[in-house]
Amino acid sequence: MFIRNRNVLNTKWLVQYINALQETRPDYEISVVCDTYKKLGNELTFHPKIKLINLDGKTINPVINLYHRIRCKITPGWFRYKKIIEQEKPDLIICYFPTDLFNITMCQHHNIPIIMMLHSVPDVILGKYKNNPIDSNFENLHKEFQPLRWIHHKAFKQVTVWQVLLSSFKPLIDKEFAPKKIVSIPNMVQQLSPTDYADLSVEKKKIIYVARIERDVKRQHRLVEAFGKIAQDFPDWSVEFWGLHKYQKYGEEIMAIAKHYHVQDRVHIKGYTTDILSVYKSADIHAFPSKCEGFGLGIADGQAAGLPTIGFADAPAVNELIIDGHNGFLAADLDDFAAKLKELMLNQDLRIKFGRNAIEDVKTFAPDNVIAMWTKLIDETIQENKHA
Repeated sequence: MFIRNRNVLNTKWLVQYINALQETRPDYEISVVCDTYKKLGNELTFHPKIKLINLDGKTINPVINLYHRIRCKITPGWFRYKKIIEQEKPDLIICYFPTDLFNITMCQHHNIPIIMMLHSVPDVILGKYKNNPIDSNFENLHKEFQPLRWIHHKAFKQVTVWQVLLSSFKPLIDKEFAPKKIVSIPNMVQQLSPTDYADLSVEKKKIIYVARIERDVKRQHRLVEAFGKIAQDFPDWSVEFWGLHKYQKYGEEIMAIAKHYHVQDRVHIKGYTTDILSVYKSADIHAFPSKCEGFGLGIADGQAAGLPTIGFADAPAVNELIIDGHNGFLAADLDDFAAKLKELMLNQDLRIKFGRNAIEDVKTFAPDNVIAMWTKLIDETIQENKHA
């Protein structure tokens, strides 16, 4: 049983992963449980054998809809999950977020093994639940969660296995969360046929950044600043930002910076697209100034298409997917980012070399490899729990 409170059909990699798991192991009976009155998404679908359960989903019956809306307001989420767990009796539960963990453990006394996924750097997800948060960004949340802290830590103690995306994240899970077992399994990256690789022999003079458009973590403005420093030497190059665009003020800030550097006509906020492969194929360089990533699917998908990437050396996950001087560049600071971006823009042969290396590097994350790791973990966890 997979638990994600909402938006299960709007997360492409999650749907692909669960579908691949079902196709690889048809003997698995997989259910995906969420709890939202809103749409689950309208682009993706699960394998026909997978049972999708929306505890408060909208139906064609107005009476049931009214009941669901009222129930959402007056009953806690764990109450609804408790009933479905008792009904489905899963052998294993996999939680997407800590909120999902709380929903399937609060006021419940089952002994079902639980795998807790961590989709980012552990401190980004768990920092607000720490007894002594180190990062000042979490101080206010620390105070806000204080009354519930003992409940949350009790839930964390029920986790059987913590799953992180990179081995380097293993030591970052604090002992206070009682990690019994931590495994590293990366996201799977769809492999492409050569016909779908970006053709870097044809210069498009385009730099892209594929990520949600957001200031604190993704930092699109940093790319504009770096591009602005060198743009006068490359009058026919442009920058495009592709990804969910929810923050209008930040978009205005990006364009204000572009105007400061006189490149407002060459910086474009494109927003969300369902045809991201065409975006990768239309570019020469993937510039990725993110502060941190849990894995960096945007990078890996671009690498699978054969794009060279540039990021910051101090950005977790970014600095593991990008191998400096092999499939891209890692920059020490903004000036270095601009200098290395310039080097890539000047050297088409280097871009082609990095791109070819990137294609080979991401084969490690091919779906077959990743799903094999997951089936091994699932089978072992269920079997070990039987003898516990």
